[in-house]
Amino acid sequence: MLFQHTLTDGYLLLCPFIESEAAISTTSGLIDWQDDKESRSQRNTQGRLNMLSRHQSPSTPDTGLKALSEMVSSVSRRSCQYCGAVAIASASTCAMAVTGDDIDFTAYARSGIGSTDKGGQQLCFKAAGAPSKYRLGNECETYAEMKFGANLFDQDGVQFYLDTNIAYKVAQQDDYETTEPAVREMNLKAKGVFGDALPGSTLWVGKRLYNRHDVHMIDYYYWNVSGPGVGIENIDVGMGKLDVAWVRNQNGVYYSPWVDGVNATPPAQDTAPGYRTEKITTNIVDFRWSDIPITDKMSLELGLDYGVGSPPDNLSAGTHNKSYFDKNGWMFTGELTWDVLGGFNKFVVQYATDAMTGPGTGTAGSYMQTTDWYKGNKLWRVLDHGAISLMPKLDMMYVLGMTEVKYDKNDFYPNYGKKTTWYTAGVRPSWNWNDLTSTTVEVGYDQVKNAHSSEIDGGTLYSSGLFKSKLWKFTLAQQFHPQFGNWVRPQIRVFATYAKWDKTNGYVEGTGEPTANPTMSACSTAPEICNALGLEYFDTYTTADQIINTYGSKSDGWTYGAQMEIWF
Repeated sequence: MLFQHTLTDGYLLLCPFIESEAAISTTSGLIDWQDDKESRSQRNTQGRLNMLSRHQSPSTPDTGLKALSEMVSSVSRRSCQYCGAVAIASASTCAMAVTGDDIDFTAYARSGIGSTDKGGQQLCFKAAGAPSKYRLGNECETYAEMKFGANLFDQDGVQFYLDTNIAYKVAQQDDYETTEPAVREMNLKAKGVFGDALPGSTLWVGKRLYNRHDVHMIDYYYWNVSGPGVGIENIDVGMGKLDVAWVRNQNGVYYSPWVDGVNATPPAQDTAPGYRTEKITTNIVDFRWSDIPITDKMSLELGLDYGVGSPPDNLSAGTHNKSYFDKNGWMFTGELTWDVLGGFNKFVVQYATDAMTGPGTGTAGSYMQTTDWYKGNKLWRVLDHGAISLMPKLDMMYVLGMTEVKYDKNDFYPNYGKKTTWYTAGVRPSWNWNDLTSTTVEVGYDQVKNAHSSEIDGGTLYSSGLFKSKLWKFTLAQQFHPQFGNWVRPQIRVFATYAKWDKTNGYVEGTGEPTANPTMSACSTAPEICNALGLEYFDTYTTADQIINTYGSKSDGWTYGAQMEIWF
């Protein structure tokens, strides 16, 4: 089939030439593809503004239609309603116009500059074993998400929308910093394709940040099964709505044997000290029942996820085969939301087992120093967070939570069957001086019982034993914005941050496999290493070497700087 591309008064017409009946059907208009539930979730937890709905129907240019109609012999002028979006439904000439009014662009970005009271670049602080940190004045990177979408078709209750999201992340240390973009989203949403059978529902397929739930002030997603997938959402079941999806995650799993160091014989990528790793596909089936009314101002959301470990049949990893990694797991989530004090409060309970203690629960099973191993784990979480307006000039965000992961397997480093428990508590009040400026204070505390930390220097592994990590973080920021509110962006902030953390009580130095009862070297022999092992470095753009070079054996310090943050 041949296509002619015709540009007429700003419209791009894609026209297949078929020797049969011909008809043209074009329309345009931007629809809001964020349903009420997802829009509210983004506003309440992530704070991103929904895109504005612009229902416009400009007239189709007469010149383009007349010119095309003269080229074909038409005995019927039926519309080919799904041309370019689903399929050519009949042997007719089709055309679809996409104009500037159909293109949607939204974005999120943050960037800034900072330093420490000891000089050097800005450093960021996260308690050892904790999966998140209090973010105000404690972000050391430039990060951006660029979302482009297009309303491809909108007619007779059938709508097709393309959604994309490309992300970028650099260390904000130089003028010219290169990075490979990350494809976060690339999906197509189709509404109305089930007709009266499932009115109002949407069919979607592709990569997607799927209905994530987060605590904005610590940038932590406690319910997150994002990835490539397919699903149907917004199925009206009378009391609320039902979503069903199949989503895929790749879970990193450590396994024996231990690799000693740079002189080890396996290939180069396996020579760093530690266990070998294998990426295991985890297929997740996600069921959600949302918008269950409790009272006028209170609603309930329930979720059930089943994760299936799905390694390939002929997998060979050392002495292990498919059965070693073929583990499944469940996750249950309940979230109660109510409107209060001009904002919201969310109370969350989660329980997860095995394969679902990693993906889905905010990667708690991956970044609470669990060695990414999901065999025999169990996770409990109780969380309360919100954003409210205490007074016309005083807004506040807050969070209080506990997450506990139990490791059933008692011979795997570093937890050896023990529990790791993460406690977090924080507040962020903001005082409004006027519409253009406000003062914000953020106080946060993280504690991880049975935390573990390690640092590789060349071929040598420095590793702590299990210990109780603690971190206090305080930030004072002066903010500038177009108006006041918890969710108002853009913002420019000038900040000062103080952090104080606990050192480890000792460390293991060597290249052999750690044991359940290591012999600990005295911290007095290398206090700077014990100090650095008191922090977590994943996703902070800070390294243990930087902490050693900046603070030495001193386990507290100040940073200062300025940052911008926007979303639209």
